[in-house]
Amino acid sequence: MQKMFPYSVLKWTLLLGVASSLATACVVTSGDGTDISFGGEGNNTTDGGEASGGSTSTAGKGGSGGSTSTAGKGGSGTAGTTAAGGEGGTPAAYEPGVCDSDTAVPSMKPECKAAAGGNACDECLKAKCCNEWQECNATEPRSACSAGAKAGDAGQFECIHKCFLDGAMNATNADDLLADCAGQCTLQCDADGAILNATSDLVGCANDPDMGCQAECFPFN
Repeated sequence: MQKMFPYSVLKWTLLLGVASSLATACVVTSGDGTDISFGGEGNNTTDGGEASGGSTSTAGKGGSGGSTSTAGKGGSGTAGTTAAGGEGGTPAAYEPGVCDSDTAVPSMKPECKAAAGGNACDECLKAKCCNEWQECNATEPRSACSAGAKAGDAGQFECIHKCFLDGAMNATNADDLLADCAGQCTLQCDADGAILNATSDLVGCANDPDMGCQAECFPFN
């Protein structure tokens, strides 16, 4: 014969079972909550079990956040700025062309190659007075024949060339005009009392009718 338990006993048994289940659930939840205690929602509660659900999602977002990527870009930007700054600097001071009285002798001579768009006189000199043109335009250091006292200034030969062209319309004798211009274009080599040997040689070749550059460099009618 089946025994029947009183209703009150059955009720208490069910309540104890439910309480036991809740206790078990709280233990599991509390354990999960410990791993994500830095979650935004968990910090606002005193019960780790209650924060575990939403905090797990929050912790996941925090772990994959973009702050690390942003910091990386910032580092790259700083490095780029430093590199750009490194490219700057003060340019070397201009050194005037050397004179005959100086001990420095130019050691590098340019090639007499034709250049597109070059002036007619210069191109003719490279073709027909190459040796003299090389001596005037030599570098390391540059000669006063081609380099002036200040950056951008013409050298002795260019100074004589311009002086002759400017005075040719009113002059009566080409040789006198050329001599006057040479006297005005010693430039930074005034102490020598005359133009450089390299300048004199190039002027002589350019003004020699047999060399064929007179019309291009020192035309006179």
